[in-house]
Amino acid sequence: MAYDFKDVKVLVVESSAPLFTLLKSVLQMFTVRDKNVSSAFSMEEGWERFRTGDYDLVIVDWLDTPDRGIHLTQEIRTNKQSPNPYVPILMTAGSGHKNRVRRARDAGISDYLVKPFTAKTLANKITRIVEHPRPFVNCEGYMGPDRRSHQVTFEGEDRRLYTPELNTLSADISFRKKDGVG
Repeated sequence: MAYDFKDVKVLVVESSAPLFTLLKSVLQMFTVRDKNVSSAFSMEEGWERFRTGDYDLVIVDWLDTPDRGIHLTQEIRTNKQSPNPYVPILMTAGSGHKNRVRRARDAGISDYLVKPFTAKTLANKITRIVEHPRPFVNCEGYMGPDRRSHQVTFEGEDRRLYTPELNTLSADISFRKKDGVG
């Protein structure tokens, strides 16, 4: 499906200027206007730009100093000063190690992209975010897209309440002690 992204505003938080330039070029292939792509080269600069801007998509690098991309994602999702905690966030990283992917998912990213990647792979990730947005979960300890990337069928009481007008889930989660642990 073809999209018109000429009015989409994107924040790219990437520590490498050449990779920022590459991401910007790929976004221009999507018809994102040059003036609508903002750059930040650190977590702090990314937070300031996000907090004072109006972005439709954030692409954030892992930022290995240490894991600053994770911290930025958590700020976007949970800080009271965040103008849009529901913004789609695509994280890029040099490692696809399961632990890293889980940490990024648990921070609230929308999708994860391992470097190096092709323009087509980036396009597929953005398309997936646009065409198949996951409902948001907002509960103690987590704010972000439903961490289940596919529909799960289970028996029993569903403790999440869906709010269609907000496309969010709120969880009524009670942790039970099992064998004295919990």
